[in-house]
Amino acid sequence: MPLYEYHCRSCDQTLELLVRTSEPPKCSSCGGEQLTQLLSVVATPASSADQCEIESSRGACGSGCGCFPDN
Repeated sequence: MPLYEYHCRSCDQTLELLVRTSEPPKCSSCGGEQLTQLLSVVATPASSADQCEIESSRGACGSGCGCFPDN
């Protein structure tokens, strides 16, 4: 079941809703049905190698894996 982010045009709230059916979602704050689906960043798990590369670009990962940048 996908989790979508919406903006309610009635009460100006941004909310995340779990969409289970084909029925239009309703705002959990005001009950309004004038929702605009927002584009969201997709979360994906990073492998430890990817994380190490990201952290080493900031200085060093500090996890003891030896991925320190060249000095």
